[in-house]
Amino acid sequence: MSELDKQTAIEIAEHGSDEEVARRLQRLTGVDRRVVSRKETIGYMFFDGSSGFNIDSQKELFVDSILQIDLNKQSLYNIFAGIWDVVDDIVIGGIIEKTRTRWGKFVPYFFFTGIPFAVIVSLYWLLPVLFSQEHVNNFNYIPKFIAYVVLEMLLETVSNFKSVATSGYLSTITPYPSDRRRLLAVTKYCNLFYAGLPNTIIEFLLDFITNGLIKAKPNRTSADMIKWSLVILGPFTGIVTGIVVMWYSTIAKERVHQSVDAPRVIDSLRVVFTNKPLLMYMISNALGSFSTGINTNNYYRWVLFMTTFETFAGIPSVPFQPIGYAKYNKLASKHSTKALYMLSHTFPKACYIPVFLYGLLFKDGDGKHFFQSRIPMLPVTMIWEIIYASFQGINNISTDEIRNECNDYIEWKTGYRNEATLSVASTILCKIPVRINNVITPKLKQWIGYDQLAYKELRAQPERAQKWIFAMSTLFPAFLAILSMVPMFGYKIDKKMRDSMYTELNQRRSAIAEEIGEIES
Repeated sequence: MSELDKQTAIEIAEHGSDEEVARRLQRLTGVDRRVVSRKETIGYMFFDGSSGFNIDSQKELFVDSILQIDLNKQSLYNIFAGIWDVVDDIVIGGIIEKTRTRWGKFVPYFFFTGIPFAVIVSLYWLLPVLFSQEHVNNFNYIPKFIAYVVLEMLLETVSNFKSVATSGYLSTITPYPSDRRRLLAVTKYCNLFYAGLPNTIIEFLLDFITNGLIKAKPNRTSADMIKWSLVILGPFTGIVTGIVVMWYSTIAKERVHQSVDAPRVIDSLRVVFTNKPLLMYMISNALGSFSTGINTNNYYRWVLFMTTFETFAGIPSVPFQPIGYAKYNKLASKHSTKALYMLSHTFPKACYIPVFLYGLLFKDGDGKHFFQSRIPMLPVTMIWEIIYASFQGINNISTDEIRNECNDYIEWKTGYRNEATLSVASTILCKIPVRINNVITPKLKQWIGYDQLAYKELRAQPERAQKWIFAMSTLFPAFLAILSMVPMFGYKIDKKMRDSMYTELNQRRSAIAEEIGEIES
């Protein structure tokens, strides 16, 4: 091809609107082209944000203090739920992996999960008003516990269909890595504000109530106001999410075609577990999923009595938030996805170690540890928030990108796309430690002396509980984050291999698209 013809082809590939022309020209030019339209980008932003547009961070408060489910019963249920979670993941992955429709492999599941999700979420948050106050206050009332269990299981099943489909869909929305990274950067940054809005609202409401800015009355106690805040906002977020998911299913497009024949599930599982890079990533992800079940939000609420503490401490970090999102494509052109993933996951969490030492070793004039007071913890938390914000964009994008890279690696090696199976296999490895955490966490709470009703009744946790809550929310996550990165040294997809892989994949995908076009015609 002459230089003039090549330049003409590049111009068409960059600015044309016909996807078939783009596929053919890309084989000749190697140009990464933007194919996701502005409407789809905006739609995907709201769709992706729907996974976080909730008040799920308040579920622990809701179950412990409002619905009042006994800690031992929570632990018992989580044993059963862990088994159910693994079984339904395998079934769901097999169903989705075999799906072939005119709308794609994943998009139909967006449409069919919207309404059920909205209904189940609404019923879940309405449970405290569906039972009498006498029964709600009874930790051992069996019908209440059964209703909680049934709705938890239904919500888990519907959410798994959506999450597995969403995970696979992202790697098919565009064949071009730079286009996908651009989409992720815009989406993840915008969703810092959209997706987190309900949680920010509920945190301010809870702080206003527990700190007396919204006054209690004889016929409206602090506990009643906390309950109604959750009961109103919870169903609202479920309904909005259901509507957004259904709407997006009408404009979503899958542009990376599946092979004509669907792979057998057993073959997909064998491919996933015999590829070393994928296995190392999944083991790393699983190790990172271990936790005590007690995080910094719990610490801010239970010890400092200020759920919005992180919000205020994060104000100086706002100018640093766009950095990772804006620079990711440039960084990805110079470094491997693995390097960006490892750095952004490890360094911010490791900085929890000096925060822990500062809070525990120093005391104020009244003899209280720094971690028990807001003012001493504010400057060190601000510094940590700045560090976290600087890496946040890289962290968020690389988490999705390394999973997409693994999907593409399977296709490169086998000729098949196994998005659903990879998502399920990775999820199962992560859910095993998560479910172990869920079983152990209620027992840990009992062991450290955690008081289920203290927050609702505006009482401080016992001294022993406060120390353990602080340690479990800072020191433990730091060590687990460092440990979880050890397997990633066995993840051998470096920048050179990644670039070579996508060059070859673009050629193959064009051929598959042409084959499918011939079959459909």
